[in-house]
Amino acid sequence: MDVQGSAGRSLGVKDTRWYGLTVRRGTVLAGAFSILATHLYLIFEQKHLAQINCTQARLAGGVAKDAVSLFIICWSLVLMVLLSLVTLAVSGFLLYAVYAQVYLGALLYVLWIPLYEGASLAVQVLTSRFSSRVVRVMRWFGLLSRLLLHCFWLTFVTAYARLSYSSQPEGNILAYSRRGSTRKF
Repeated sequence: MDVQGSAGRSLGVKDTRWYGLTVRRGTVLAGAFSILATHLYLIFEQKHLAQINCTQARLAGGVAKDAVSLFIICWSLVLMVLLSLVTLAVSGFLLYAVYAQVYLGALLYVLWIPLYEGASLAVQVLTSRFSSRVVRVMRWFGLLSRLLLHCFWLTFVTAYARLSYSSQPEGNILAYSRRGSTRKF
């Protein structure tokens, strides 16, 4: 995925453009989107996940046959709040990493977002039967749109991580030359 400019030269982190955005700006927008989407998700889901109680899940039978499903259903609000707080921290670290030009923040973001979305999907599947039809449709629409937009922004973050990693100097301590003493005894 070598992106070249109009003069045929290879572009750096600041010059690479996709959809009219530089990779760096797209990465910043990915972090901002993730913070806003996670905040909105918490606002919307808090009411609906707080209404689910464990007795409903035990009586429903069909979905919560095993202990893992029952645990996820009973503790869905706590799980999603914790995962969302971690996502907010990772997104904040991504924004700092872009500012400090450190690739580890982008790498952490690329690894965390699929885990977060997978956990959100699991909670959505297991708790969707406890909501009304209108709320269920809105929850699925919110999840799918957030998932697709995260996939879109992950292309920028992945490209930024790759370009910033390749542009960092190597830190091999053996490559440093030691200055010897010029004094003769």
